[in-house]
Amino acid sequence: MKKSTTAVIAVSTFGLGLGAGAVGMLATGGTDSVATSSSSNATGDWKKIDQVRQMISQNYLEDVTDQELLEGALTGMTEVLDDPYSVYMDESETASFNTNLSSSFEGIGATLEQKGESIVIVSPIKGSPAEKAGIKPGDVILEIDGKSTKGQKTDQAVKKIRGEKGTKVVLTIQRGGQDPMKITIVRDTIPIETVYSKTEKIDGKTIGVLQVTQFSDPTAKEFEKQLAALEEKNIDGLVIDVRGNPGGLLTAVSQMIAPFIPKDTPIFQVEDNKGERTQEFGKAEEKKPYKLVVLEDSGSASASEILAAGLKEGAGAEVVGTKSFGKGIVQSAYDLKDGSDLKLTTNKWLTPDGNWIHKKGVKPTVEVKQPDYFNVTKILTDNKTLASGGYGKPVENAHLVLEAIGFDPKGQDGYFGDTMKQAVERLQKDAKLEVTGKIDQVTASEMETRLLKKLEDEKNDVQRIKALEVAAQ
Repeated sequence: MKKSTTAVIAVSTFGLGLGAGAVGMLATGGTDSVATSSSSNATGDWKKIDQVRQMISQNYLEDVTDQELLEGALTGMTEVLDDPYSVYMDESETASFNTNLSSSFEGIGATLEQKGESIVIVSPIKGSPAEKAGIKPGDVILEIDGKSTKGQKTDQAVKKIRGEKGTKVVLTIQRGGQDPMKITIVRDTIPIETVYSKTEKIDGKTIGVLQVTQFSDPTAKEFEKQLAALEEKNIDGLVIDVRGNPGGLLTAVSQMIAPFIPKDTPIFQVEDNKGERTQEFGKAEEKKPYKLVVLEDSGSASASEILAAGLKEGAGAEVVGTKSFGKGIVQSAYDLKDGSDLKLTTNKWLTPDGNWIHKKGVKPTVEVKQPDYFNVTKILTDNKTLASGGYGKPVENAHLVLEAIGFDPKGQDGYFGDTMKQAVERLQKDAKLEVTGKIDQVTASEMETRLLKKLEDEKNDVQRIKALEVAAQ
């Protein structure tokens, strides 16, 4: 059994976004020997598997192949570990995973995580169909094309969500205390471009911004290239934005942050099941001549957290935003002879100071939350119309949106009163819609379109604005 040379630490996407079938994989290459039990009962115990296989083959009412039974047994071995990050992938899933790390792929562009019995969105990828459709971090997927996800594992949900470019999938999601809503997403090709850069002028200072959307094969080289271009402009500060970044190749993030961290300081540490630790150190001869800031949120996971924690503790960077996702365990990827793959939790990863952020996240040094309207995607969660006298979460969402797009409804947030009706009428008149004072599907769509434009305007991104201000200090 060979340990894969692919080093990955990421949140599960299985072709939805990054293409990883297990969460947080780390491998160092070489061949691992697999220890076998010396117990005299081991052989007899394992013979029971073959006995069950034969009984099913001979007596089960429906048709089932030996290959299907084998795949089920292998999957069951990882499921009994009660660890959503340890997973067996068959040949096709493994091939998809390997391809997605090095090229573009087709899907909706979102990362998934299993929390208890729920399938949860960690983050949509920048510019992906999922992001454009309004998927948000923390959304719980209740149904896929009308079928419940109850009792499903992440990989099972992924198989149903991914598909060919141009096809549609309907997700029923629940966001916080809101009513369930259906979101239709058209699958598309997800590009591999992962680094975006620009400069901003803040208080007479030049601030470079590097946004990293995931860590794949070309990310480290592209990051290095764009960083060099920014440094040639004599930047006074640098903001590295990893919001919504689910992770990716461990080698990529390691190469990217090593030049910021001194040679005698760890980038991160890895601890095995015996408590033994190994460290990877920085490569910086001297400190960068500019202020360094990391911008993160709850969708920043795994490799993104290595970047945030490594730069925070190893290079003295400020971290702006909200607490990150919180994944501090590592999986080793074992390639099996038939092309299938086993991802197994084998290690913890620790910050330069030896802190374990698992289920805790990386805390920002400067906490900044986005306005509440950033969490609103759909106003109407069903075909019902909102009108005077209505109340509840949909009305509260509509109130937030109206206020955000410049039609202040005043009054009580969760109640559809006279002032809210008047605000809706002003919106309808401005949009040349039928003036009814009610929020139907047409009016809701107009509100959502205007909200999306507001969200896309960087002038309204308070986290980004604060990060730039901190970098200019």
